[in-house]
Amino acid sequence: MAGKGCQCPLETCLVFGAGAQYYEDNGLGRPIDREEALKILHMAEEHALVLQPSNAQKVMNICLCCGCCCQVLKNLNKLSSPAEYVASNYFARVRQEDCIGCETCVERCQMEAIAMVEATAHVDAKRCIGCGVCVPTCPQEAIVLEAKSEDQKKTPPAHPFDLYKIMAMQRLASNLDP
Repeated sequence: MAGKGCQCPLETCLVFGAGAQYYEDNGLGRPIDREEALKILHMAEEHALVLQPSNAQKVMNICLCCGCCCQVLKNLNKLSSPAEYVASNYFARVRQEDCIGCETCVERCQMEAIAMVEATAHVDAKRCIGCGVCVPTCPQEAIVLEAKSEDQKKTPPAHPFDLYKIMAMQRLASNLDP
């Protein structure tokens, strides 16, 4: 929008329910049908866009973002361990015996979590946010998403308002600490 964008599509984020009505009523979005939503999801996969649902069990939106324009992903990428700051219950794993070293996964990873070591892809678990953009285009199906162990899994709040309440309480607690 500032004339410095990338080659990724712009009209990609999906909003549901009351949020969608607000966007439509205020000229910020337009209604689409299921077929167009599926086309947008397919386009997101083609462009290695990261699906970022709202942080609640009741999903109100799904942002589909690239790592060069999305402020959330840009800031995560600056961290040494982005995986610590996301609520994904998955991580990418490369089956070394199947990897042919094509580097497709390296190119698609928005968190720079995949690197080539001796012509084979390796995932840095501290950087992997479990988004899965590396999985669908591996020609050998050598990279897969796996569930984290039970002690590492996070359960998001039931509703976005519950998340806001948790965040406000954490902010209040941090302001009260000496």
